[in-house]
This record gives sequence, structure tokens and C-alpha cells, in this order.
Amino acid sequence: MDRIKNNVNLPLLYEVRKDAFAKSRDAEQTERLFRMMHYVDILVWTVRKEGMLALEDAVKKIPLEIGFDQDMQYAVSLCVDGVEPEDLMEILTARYWRKNLQGEDALLYYMIILSVLRIQDGISPYRMENLLMACLSDEAAGKYAEYKKQRQSLTREKTPMEYLLNSEPSLGEGGILIVKKLLEKRIEYSDKKILKSVIRDAKENDLVISLKGLSISARRKLFSVIPDRKAEEYAGDCESMGPVRQIDVMASMSELIFLFEKLAKSAERQDEKHE
Repeated sequence: MDRIKNNVNLPLLYEVRKDAFAKSRDAEQTERLFRMMHYVDILVWTVRKEGMLALEDAVKKIPLEIGFDQDMQYAVSLCVDGVEPEDLMEILTARYWRKNLQGEDALLYYMIILSVLRIQDGISPYRMENLLMACLSDEAAGKYAEYKKQRQSLTREKTPMEYLLNSEPSLGEGGILIVKKLLEKRIEYSDKKILKSVIRDAKENDLVISLKGLSISARRKLFSVIPDRKAEEYAGDCESMGPVRQIDVMASMSELIFLFEKLAKSAERQDEKHE
């Protein structure tokens, strides 16, 4: 994850972004961009649920009216073939310059390059959406939010967040229930400051895996202290992770319990210093 930060060809992407933003500054940002973002979201979820190889079939479903479908399929084929990130960035940015794109086309092509590079890097759906939304004007970002709501109402599918906050876990019996109870007590009696610290300091996998075993009330309290988009990202990661062994859930919960205790002791020491 985040190998892109160490990519020696990263300056090539920055040059394309600078050029695309300049050329599209006065161009209208239409639903064409929103549709592309929607299908990129599908590609990201496809990778997380089925693996990189499933991309080749998924990318063929992108509507032709978005444009650059052949370029998108070619870029995805490079990912599937295991082309090195540095080479992939050089190839895709070179294709951008060769096309001499203008207006919305320039911005769209940059967003495609960014999407493919980030998909190869293993990005989450919510981080991907945030990166693409940053390319939109404030007006277009507002229109995209409405577009997204309409898409969700048409599919009538529960979002990962809705599912997580409305379904109790099935953990069976045994020691995991004891660990679960201990963790939920710490969540219940902790203030916002401690909860935020635990979420900040926990290993991301430990938090996501623990969410699978926590009750609805415990999940809701954890999510109440963080921004909605971050909560959605955790919920999405939880869904895309798929089934997890009980022993792994118990281990991750134990790590969070240890973190709660560590933070509580640290808070006590701070209070003693101020007395």
C-alpha cells in the first residue's frame, strides 16, 4: 500500500496533473466525469473482493460514452500483467502527452491515470473517491454527491456502513465472547478522547477485524467520534475483507483492549502530575 509515494516517476504524474488542471479550468465538468468515478469505484471493489485478475472483465463494462475505453482497458491489462509501478506511470503519462488533450478530456484522462495507478497500489474505495473528488470544482462536487445518491436509490443496495450498523455478529461460543465483553465495556465507559486515541493508534487491521465481532452499539459509539467518511472507509474495508477466523477476531480485540489499558494508565499519570 502507498508504494506510489516511493515511485521514482511520481514527478511525471504531477506534471500531467498540472497540465490537466490548467486546460480544464474553464471547461464544464459534466456527468461524464461522475459516471467514470462510479465505474472506477466498481473496479476498486472488484479488486478487493475478487483480486486483480477480475479487473479485465470488469473494465469491459465501462460505458463507451465515457470515452477512452480502449486506453482504460490497456492500462488495466498492464496492471494485471504485473508491470512495475514506475513503468506503468511512465507509459500512462506518455500516452497523455501524445494525445494533446484539451478541456474536460484532459481532466478525465488524468483521473483515469490516477485511478489505475492507485488501483494497482491497493487503495480503498473511499480513499479513491476522495482523490477523484479533489479534482472536481466545488459546483461539480455538489452535483456528484446528488448523482451518487440517485445511483444508490436506483440500486437499493445497503452501503457497507448501513450493513455494519444494522447487523449483529455471530460469534458462537467460547473465549471470544469473554474478550468481546471486555472490549465492549472499555468502549462503553471511555470518553471521546480515549476512543479517538484508540482509533488513531490501533493498527488498521486490528480495528477493522474487531469491528466484525463488536455489537451494533459498540460500533456506533466508535464511529460517533470520527468523521463519516472515515467511518465509511472502515466499514468498506470490513466488508471487502470477507470472512475472518474467530481466533483472528479474538487476537485483534485483545490488541485493542491492551491499547485501552495503556491509554488509561497514561491518562492517570497525567492527572497525577497535575495534582
